[in-house]
Amino acid sequence: MNDRTDLPPEGAPIPAREPSFIERNNLSPIAFALICLFVIFLLYQIVGGALTFFLVGTKVTVENVMQHRTLTLVGQSLFVLIPTLLFARLLDKKFSAVFPWRMPRVGETIFASLGLLFLQEIFQVYLFFQDRIPLPEELRKLLDPIKEMIEEMFKTLVSTHSVPELLFVILVVAVTPAIVEELLFRGLIQTSFERVLRPARAALITGIIFGAFHFNPFAIVPLMGLGWYFGYLRMRSKSMVLAMTVHFLNNVLAVIVVYFQMDDQMLIGASKGPDVNMPAIIAQLFLFIALFVVSFSSYLRATSSFRTGSEE
Repeated sequence: MNDRTDLPPEGAPIPAREPSFIERNNLSPIAFALICLFVIFLLYQIVGGALTFFLVGTKVTVENVMQHRTLTLVGQSLFVLIPTLLFARLLDKKFSAVFPWRMPRVGETIFASLGLLFLQEIFQVYLFFQDRIPLPEELRKLLDPIKEMIEEMFKTLVSTHSVPELLFVILVVAVTPAIVEELLFRGLIQTSFERVLRPARAALITGIIFGAFHFNPFAIVPLMGLGWYFGYLRMRSKSMVLAMTVHFLNNVLAVIVVYFQMDDQMLIGASKGPDVNMPAIIAQLFLFIALFVVSFSSYLRATSSFRTGSEE
């Protein structure tokens, strides 16, 4: 006998699921995802950027840094988070179908976090070698000031002088992006792609878009790599939570590095001058790759039950 009042009587037909907006209008999920990205790009980069320009200007200085931080927080909420949630309702009537939610187990969280730490170090070595790629002098004169401007802007945004200011920076730079960007990319966009593509391919393409969306050509390879990693964690764990957690860890570590002035201590033997210990750097690269493989393999074993759909 059926004791639940919210279920149909035994033998009664199960009500058909109400089709979503894109299903009713026979829209391609990939085209829908690209439209969402275009609209959010216009809102956040163009509208949000114009508001920032008129209110405080585009240059981040010590005098206006708090205004820039506040406008960044507001812009992420108004121009990314809210449109993402609205578009999600057009993709599917159930938020859980767009934003899968499950609390990860301790083991998978630890191994995924360790994998991130070693992946960060691999990308540090990559950036070290990228900076030493010989370029024509005219091109270097054009690119170096842009790179220095981006680096100085980031350092000014995250540099703090008190604990309350540090906590606010963590909110702006780590907490909010970990939630908002993951809902957009690993939720709305990756789920849209998964309606047409294989999950692994959807995670890869979403990661590439994630890296390009940050508009930092000097770190686009690490950003795409991190985007793929976050996407794979979401796909493998069947939950947004782990991707959000690791995304937060990635961003908060960047804030901590600046706060404790550890920029020049990320790699042993690295130097901006000619005195570089190349064997030490290459040894670190192989070490971090090996540690990442071990951590990632452990994560795969910790989540092996999801491959068959079983849960502990």
